[in-house]
Amino acid sequence: MLREERLQIILKMLETDQRVSSVQLSEILNVSDDTIRRDLNELAENGLLKKVHGGAIPKSPSPYKLSERINIAHEEKLVLAKKAQQFFKDGQVIVLDNGSTNMEVARLMSPDLKATVFTTSIPIAQILCEHPTIELFMLGGRVFKDAQNTYGTEVIELLSKIRADIFLLGVCGMHHKIGVTMPDWEESVVKRRMVEISAKTIALVTADKLNTAENYVVCSYPQIDFMLTDTTISVEQLIDYQGLGVQVL
Repeated sequence: MLREERLQIILKMLETDQRVSSVQLSEILNVSDDTIRRDLNELAENGLLKKVHGGAIPKSPSPYKLSERINIAHEEKLVLAKKAQQFFKDGQVIVLDNGSTNMEVARLMSPDLKATVFTTSIPIAQILCEHPTIELFMLGGRVFKDAQNTYGTEVIELLSKIRADIFLLGVCGMHHKIGVTMPDWEESVVKRRMVEISAKTIALVTADKLNTAENYVVCSYPQIDFMLTDTTISVEQLIDYQGLGVQVL
């Protein structure tokens, strides 16, 4: 069997099963473990999958640029944004992560909500500047231009002085064994700190992010309190996420 054929079979199996094991691939393709390892390395280097212990899982499809993400799965993001509103109460300190889903969360916040919001997102800060009763804090630091958010040591130091009631976590990759992951190291550190300073963490997950992973771990799956999912995710897709201490809504 040609190498190109093997690679296509691996990607097709990954698309169907959401995970492939090296042992399974070696048996099915009738090649050595070393050959499978080289195949997986090549696919990983080309950004087509994420290698994990014993095999591989899909890589998150999300692009870096916020301008490219805004119109992707927009209806699904609106579903998540509406679900998130039930967690907001007067007097809360809320941390809103950057990202296109949380932009919709900010737009839907009740005009009567009296709360304090901290964010690293420039677009979210702009949206909430129009909110009549939100006390807004923009966490200043270095600007990640593509994602239109701030990050770095300055942001982490500011976060260390906050005790938030809830954190709305934007997700690039979500996997029940690996957790929440990001493609950028410095951004992952900021998100990790946001989880640590918040009494509750709520992850907003669209179908394209489920069972995918990036290179840097933000937190393990059980560190999340609630996972909000959109209506395109089936019950079968969520089986592995049940019974791990996280409420899936």
